[in-house]
Amino acid sequence: MKKQILKGLALIALCLGAATNVDAQEYKISGTIKGLDQINGMMYYEDASAERGFRFDTIKFEKGKFEYKAKIKGPEVLRMSFRTDKLMKMAGRGYFPTKAVMLYYIAYPGADIKVKGEATDYCNAYPYGDKENETMAKLHAKIYPLMNETVNLAVKNAVDSTLTDDQKKTNEKKAEELSRKTNDLRLAFLEEHASSIAGLWLMEDMIIRSQIEMEKVADLMESVDSDKYKELSYYNALAQRVEGFKTTGVGAQAPNISGKNIMDGADFDLESLRGKYVIIDFWGTWCGACLAGVPEMKKFRDKHSDKLQIVGLAKDRVLSKVQKCIEKNGMNWTNVLVGKGEQDYVAKYNVQGYPTKILLDKDGKILLRSVGEVESFYHDVEKLISK
Repeated sequence: MKKQILKGLALIALCLGAATNVDAQEYKISGTIKGLDQINGMMYYEDASAERGFRFDTIKFEKGKFEYKAKIKGPEVLRMSFRTDKLMKMAGRGYFPTKAVMLYYIAYPGADIKVKGEATDYCNAYPYGDKENETMAKLHAKIYPLMNETVNLAVKNAVDSTLTDDQKKTNEKKAEELSRKTNDLRLAFLEEHASSIAGLWLMEDMIIRSQIEMEKVADLMESVDSDKYKELSYYNALAQRVEGFKTTGVGAQAPNISGKNIMDGADFDLESLRGKYVIIDFWGTWCGACLAGVPEMKKFRDKHSDKLQIVGLAKDRVLSKVQKCIEKNGMNWTNVLVGKGEQDYVAKYNVQGYPTKILLDKDGKILLRSVGEVESFYHDVEKLISK
């Protein structure tokens, strides 16, 4: 076992240092999850070229045993879900999503990842065989039981018609307390393991879910081994967020935005709008509040078209879906797709909620930041651009 772990660590160090310069290489994950038999597991991969923004492979489980091989270019946190009623949290025709019913692991070129555990009411099975995966296993072994209990309370409230209103409120309070305990465990984990793939992945996930303050992230990032993880996407996204947190407050010069206009492919550069006020609108096709606010935003832009422009930043995986949404909603201004690396404007502007609207003055400095569809936003903008 010790030799296997050392070999895994060496392979991780190798692929961390050259993740962007190597061709995809094979990794393997195998093991036993007791309680799963004659069912399919589903492996999910992000893939911008796929119709839904991701692709998946099927894994067959027989008497709990499975083996899966695939190719990967660099370290990545992946997840496996399972098609079985034993793990699905159903409520009528719908279901309650929770990480506790999935297997999360860290894949990297050359990895030979092992899994052991069982499927009870949640996925009580975890990866091992190298330090990075065993670090992630420590996290999930602690929080999965609490997450599972939390979602079970939500399911009970939804499906049990015998519960009184007081009993439902009691369950809600229990669920809130369990959620707090879960988040405390996440934070305690980060205090010890921020400098790990699992820690970096967790921090990014917690930011997206508003489970951690940026001040805390900035502090934790000071303890991360930047030389070891500098090629890792999670590290780079966090580093950009911390920089954005420090440099994109009111009064700061806005980071430049450049890219292709989603609708016509024309080159766009934010600096080309100097001399006019600009509303940068971070939105997504999945964000109901973002789309509900479009008519008011368009009305306000048309009222001040002589001195104000809008630039949309769409956070979506599938270009065609964004194009259809823009056309349907009459968003007749420049829209750019948020990408990765230098095009990760969500990170560069430290966007943590949708929609986020940012007003720039004529010189490109930030005058106002607003999260959510806030009624007072345009009143505030009116005062600022009328001075």
